Amino acid sequence: MGFMVGKGKGTMPWVDQINLRMHSIRRMVAPVGVVASVAVLVGLDSYSRRAEGSKISAKSSSQGEGIQALTALSVVGVGGVALCEGWGSRKSTKRIFKYSADDDYPYFSKWHRTLMRKHLTPKVYKQLQPLRTSNGFTINDVIACGTTCGYSVPRGMGCMAGDYESYSLFAPFFSPIIKEYHDFSPTSRHTTDLNPSHLKSVKDLDPNSEYVLSTRIRVARSIRGLPFPAASSRAARRKVESLARSCTETLKGDLQGMYMPLNDMDNDVNDDLIQRHICFDNPDEWSITARLGQDWPDARGVYINCQDLDETPDFVVWVNEEDHLRIMCLRKGGDIFAVFEKLVRGVNAMEKQMKEQGYQFLHDEHLGYVVGCPTNLGTGMRASMHVKLIKLAKLPGFIDLCNRMGLDVRGKHGEKDTRQSGIFDISNRHRLGFSEVELIQLMIDGVSYLIELEKKLEAGEEIDLEKEFNKV
Repeated sequence: MGFMVGKGKGTMPWVDQINLRMHSIRRMVAPVGVVASVAVLVGLDSYSRRAEGSKISAKSSSQGEGIQALTALSVVGVGGVALCEGWGSRKSTKRIFKYSADDDYPYFSKWHRTLMRKHLTPKVYKQLQPLRTSNGFTINDVIACGTTCGYSVPRGMGCMAGDYESYSLFAPFFSPIIKEYHDFSPTSRHTTDLNPSHLKSVKDLDPNSEYVLSTRIRVARSIRGLPFPAASSRAARRKVESLARSCTETLKGDLQGMYMPLNDMDNDVNDDLIQRHICFDNPDEWSITARLGQDWPDARGVYINCQDLDETPDFVVWVNEEDHLRIMCLRKGGDIFAVFEKLVRGVNAMEKQMKEQGYQFLHDEHLGYVVGCPTNLGTGMRASMHVKLIKLAKLPGFIDLCNRMGLDVRGKHGEKDTRQSGIFDISNRHRLGFSEVELIQLMIDGVSYLIELEKKLEAGEEIDLEKEFNKV
C-alpha cells in the first residue's frame, strides 16, 4: 500500500496525496517561483520524476557507447537551478551542477602515501576534473582506489586507468607518475622482445631445487578497443570472457585444457584453487574501491592446461581480474628458460586466434603493453621465483641489495605477506623501459648471485653486504 500521511482512518497513501495536491497546483495561475517552492515542499509527482530522469539519462547515455544510464532523481528549483544532485550512469553522468575543484579536492591523511597523493596537486586536479574519456572515466574514477583509506593502507600507486585514452587525456597526472616509478620519460620508446633464444643463459639455476622452489612468469594483457576492468560494463566484460574462451579453446598439445567460469564454480573448488595459487582472490577492500569487483563473479574465470583439478597446471589464464587477461606459466624448480618458452608459445597462440576474430592485444610504441595499473606498463611481466635464503635474509641490507640489482622481494605468499619465513618471492623490479628478455636475464643473474652468497654463508664464510652492495 505505501506509507500513509496523517492519522486515523481514511488517510490515503502519500503518493495519492501528493498527486492530488499537484493536480490542484496545476489549476492555479501562479508564478514559476511559487510552483517550484511548492514542488520542493511536497515532492515531485511521478510525471516530474520521470521527465527529469529521462533528461538526465539521455545526456548520460550519449557520453559513452554501450553505457546504460540509471534512473535519476532530481529536485529542480527556480529557473531550473538544481537544489539536489541528479545522477545517470556512474561513468557517464553529466551533473546538473558541478562543485568547484577546490571544494571537490580529495582529503588526504598521513596514511595516504601513494604516488597519486604526491602528484595530484590542486592545480592538476582543477585542470583534469571536468574531463572524461569516451568511456566516461574521470579523474575521480582514476584515483578512487587511492583516496579510500579504511582497514588497509592504499597501495603504493593509488590510481588505475579506465581505458587506453586515460593515459593521454590525464597525461598531466599519469606522466610524472610513470616517470618517477619507471624512470621512463614521456619521449622514450619501449622495446618488446619475446624471443627466448635471445637469452644469454638458458641453464637451470638450481637443478636439485635446493634453493629455487618454483618459478612463475605472468604477463598482463588488454584487448584493444575495450575498456579496462575499472571502467568495464557488464557487456564489455562478457565480451572479454567470450574472446578468452574462444582463444583458449584452440590451444593444443601441452597447452590444451579447460576454461572454468567462476559463476559455475563451487565455493570449495574456488577456495582450493585460490589456496593453490591457480585462481585469483575474491574482491577485497582495494579491488572494490578500484571498481574491479563489480558484478562479481560474472564474466570471470580461469583457464588451466589440464582436465583434472587434482592435477597441477603449468599454464594458466586469468580472465577479468585486475586486467582483461593475465597469462602465466609456472612450475617447480628453477628452469626459467623452459617457463619463459612455454609462456611465449601460449601468448602467441592466443594472440593469433584473437587477430582472426578482429581483435588484438593493446600495444603502444611508448608504453609497450598498456594495462590499467601504471606499475604493469611496458612488458606487463612479472617473472618470480620462490627462493630459500634463510641465512642471507638475516643480514642487514638484504632488501637493499636485491633492489640494487633490480629485484623486488616479497614474502612467499605474495604482496601482502610480511612474514620472514626465509623463503622469498623474488621478481623483476622493472616493467617499462626494459624488454622481456632483458628482465629475465636480470632475474637469472640476480638470483644466481644471491644463491652464491647463501652458499658462502652456509660454508661459514662472513659476508659484508655493504661491500657486496657496492659491487653491483
